[in-house]
Amino acid sequence: MATQGTSPARAQRRRAAGNLIDNRDVRSGIWIVHAIDGGRRIPLLGDLRHEHFYFAEGDPKVGLTEYVLAPTATTLDGVSDKPVRFDCVVTTLEGSRYCRRVAERSLDPAVDSDARLIERYTGAARRLGGTFEEVTAAQLGAASVRVSNWVRVMGAYLRCRGRSLGVIEALVMAHVVGDSATTLGDLLNRLSDQPPALVLASVAQLLRRRQLCSDLDERAWSRHSLLWRTEP
Repeated sequence: MATQGTSPARAQRRRAAGNLIDNRDVRSGIWIVHAIDGGRRIPLLGDLRHEHFYFAEGDPKVGLTEYVLAPTATTLDGVSDKPVRFDCVVTTLEGSRYCRRVAERSLDPAVDSDARLIERYTGAARRLGGTFEEVTAAQLGAASVRVSNWVRVMGAYLRCRGRSLGVIEALVMAHVVGDSATTLGDLLNRLSDQPPALVLASVAQLLRRRQLCSDLDERAWSRHSLLWRTEP
């Protein structure tokens, strides 16, 4: 009988998500998500990486996100060591780059094996021009409002994926003016001659492009959600 670590199903899930090195608890199987920017199809291994996807995509400070990354070589004491693979690399709007490991808990520098792994991750992040960063289950839980909201925001976009949104995006931006905020409900009322699904998809895309901001870190996505321009 195969052990948990050598289960063919578990090995297949790891290969699909590309995590071959860091033996973390995968919990569940593969989640397939689609990014708003270009509709990339992204396989993610386990519930935490799935939550992190919405956590990262919904972060108003994050510009670019990269998933399913190739392994990065590491060295310790000048000697080549096993490569590591990050779960995500994010680049903020200000240009900072963070190479993320998503796991149930942070690595413990007081534990020799964890300290060695931290050193490998840190060196690998430097190779990629970034800083090593850990995202834990506790952090994702604290951001549950953002995560649940962005499940809905991205769902609104995906329902209209492939539709031309340029004209409606321009109308949305024309109705969100200056430094004042408008509610999503008011916007839908003002654009009542347009299909509501396309208006919502356009708002989702503008939020992800960071052309619009909202209060989605604090309040549930609804007709009362506030929208305002990133730059008045």
